[in-house]
Amino acid sequence: MIALIPYFEQPETTLFGSRLQAWDVFVFLGFALGVFIAARAARWKRRDPAVVLDYAPWVLLGGFAGAHLVHIFFYEPALFQENPWVVLYIWSGLSSFGGFLGATLITLVFFRRSNESFWSYCDPLAVGMAPAWTVARIGCFLAHDHKGVESDFFLAVDFPLGPRHDLGLYEAGLSFLLSIVVAWLFFRKRSPDGTVAGTLCFLYGVVRFFLDFLRAHDARYGGLTPAQYGAVVLALLGLYMVAHGLRFGREQKT
Repeated sequence: MIALIPYFEQPETTLFGSRLQAWDVFVFLGFALGVFIAARAARWKRRDPAVVLDYAPWVLLGGFAGAHLVHIFFYEPALFQENPWVVLYIWSGLSSFGGFLGATLITLVFFRRSNESFWSYCDPLAVGMAPAWTVARIGCFLAHDHKGVESDFFLAVDFPLGPRHDLGLYEAGLSFLLSIVVAWLFFRKRSPDGTVAGTLCFLYGVVRFFLDFLRAHDARYGGLTPAQYGAVVLALLGLYMVAHGLRFGREQKT
């Protein structure tokens, strides 16, 4: 079967003398979209959207820091051995699950220090997170920085050395579907606090675990990528959040 999608170089331009690539643009757009939707979702649920806006720069910083450090120490530790200063080059290598880890840690600190309830805001944040991830993963697809194994699947990309899966494309599609699911749970079902975010974590974790078997050239430990271990933890965290939300919802009704 011939690959349906032709290979193309990542679009880029120059802004104020610096090279600006499609990945940069889509990550920025995804983040801005996510913050906007999360703030609107918080207002819809009668929460203070200012909390979301205050939280946004901190989670951006924590996410990028975690993404870079996990990439360096778990995916390419040789880079650190060659040049320890590489830990400061935050733009040089990023791991999505490292980003999740960094964002999670900064989230715990933020809500503890702000005296706001995490459970009151996690669902609006999830409603914004899913479309934000969709747009960001489009950037990953345009950059072709998540190459998969060789394949003649009809959605494979015709790379210069032969057609192969492009995981950026697959995750963009997955995240789009998850965006629909979490929006429906949040706006139509009016699910108890925590269940929307928990559902997002569980579904993404499960699908991501299996998608990573299609990845090429990633570091593996015990046959699994670091992201697959992260996916298991994320899925279990999702189940806990759903169970907590449902239990709390029942207690409120009684």
